[in-house]
Amino acid sequence: MEWIVSLTPAAGDPWACLASPPPGTGVVELRADLFPGIDLRRAVSTCPVPLLATLRSAAEGGRGPDDPAAREPFVRTARDADVGLIDLELDRDIGLIQSLGLEPERIVLSAHRSCAAELPAAAAALHAAPVRWLKAVAPAERLADLETVLSLHAMYNHGRQHQRRLITFAMGATGLPSRLLGPVLGPPLGYAAWSPAAAAAPGQRTVSEMNAVVGHLRGAPQRLFGVVGADVTGSLSPALHGAGYHALGLPYLMVPVSVVEPSELDELFRPAGETMFDRLGLPVGGWAVTTPYKTEAASVATVPAPRVRTAGVANTLVLRPGQILADTTDADGVVAGLASVGYQVRGRTALVQGTGGAARGAVVGLHLAGATVTLRGRDEFHTRTVAQKLAVAACPPGDSATAAVLVNATPLGTATSDRLPFSEAEIEAAQAVVDLVYGAGPTPLALACRATATTFVDGRSVLLYQGLAQFAAFTGKAPPKDAMRAAIFPEGPSSEE
Repeated sequence: MEWIVSLTPAAGDPWACLASPPPGTGVVELRADLFPGIDLRRAVSTCPVPLLATLRSAAEGGRGPDDPAAREPFVRTARDADVGLIDLELDRDIGLIQSLGLEPERIVLSAHRSCAAELPAAAAALHAAPVRWLKAVAPAERLADLETVLSLHAMYNHGRQHQRRLITFAMGATGLPSRLLGPVLGPPLGYAAWSPAAAAAPGQRTVSEMNAVVGHLRGAPQRLFGVVGADVTGSLSPALHGAGYHALGLPYLMVPVSVVEPSELDELFRPAGETMFDRLGLPVGGWAVTTPYKTEAASVATVPAPRVRTAGVANTLVLRPGQILADTTDADGVVAGLASVGYQVRGRTALVQGTGGAARGAVVGLHLAGATVTLRGRDEFHTRTVAQKLAVAACPPGDSATAAVLVNATPLGTATSDRLPFSEAEIEAAQAVVDLVYGAGPTPLALACRATATTFVDGRSVLLYQGLAQFAAFTGKAPPKDAMRAAIFPEGPSSEE
């Protein structure tokens, strides 16, 4: 597949950027509406790959003119500068195709709409135009919007990939699966960001981020999986599982599915063949479930694992015809993460901070592995209620506790300014600390453990080991551990080594 990488001012000096596009760039989209007066001839001669010249109008989310007459000089200049592709807007520029004698192969005819419900009509109008490439985009607020966008592939993108015309996706967190699925369901083209800090539209990802998830596919996935949560745009699970699929040659795909309203889960938490994606011809094999829907995941299980019955939460749903199998591999993430640094929990004391789904999974895992576990949360009554269900001790919120193992199962550490989930005295007394939070850099808890030389297991290690267990449950195959580890530890060996 080929990636169209959008250049915006956030990327830096335009001439330096044009001279050295990101690795994997097939076409550079020059957002000329964001670079007023930029010299297109110089841009063409500077850039080592073809250019797509775009003058996005203010009416469609850009800063360019809306008046067709005011747009014509730019299109004429782009034609004469011999740019590879020119973006024309359906609502403003279609008359220029004939009047300027534009070559159909050089045209991307686009329609950006304010809501997904308007896209079917836009797609029909686009297909009446005699041009090679068509582009229909809108934001997605709900799963129904995502379904509307993805359904356009079934309507229009038939036959071999190189013959397909419609590039379509939805913007925003909910629309992210469509960005990943677009290049394999439609033409083998996708839009990507210049860098993580220079996205041209909400939800846009870099080439390396896109390739990590879909780069192994050469067509529609034979089986679809997803990580489901309120906002999973930062999840590394799609890349983690994608590396496993690539290593084993499996034509599968995991996508991040952000669900705003819990009522929408009914479109996903169904047996095989009955989900929203199945209606679109994408067979779903299972879901990795994260905050805040692990309780809901457990409640829909027709075959819950014993760990799920104990914890009352699930982070893994395996879909079968007429059945939903559930497990909580958060338990594996914590216990195996500790084992990977040579720490065995049997006979040890452990303090788990938090009472949510991940905390409950951690408690069950540690308890089954032979640890004596105490649970501590923000609300004393709720903590005691959860602890009683899990058959472990409870610690009042303000009390200190001494334990050999500390587990942070709260969001504290997501922001570098967050306070520590444990006191300095608790950290100094501990033999090992596990942090379920991960980010671009070390969390405050990681830095505190580094200062005291306490054995530390970071969130990426926990993610790896719970993901390995999920991968086996989803695929029925032994997970390729080294390949999957490399996908989430791209800078080198993890803390476990």
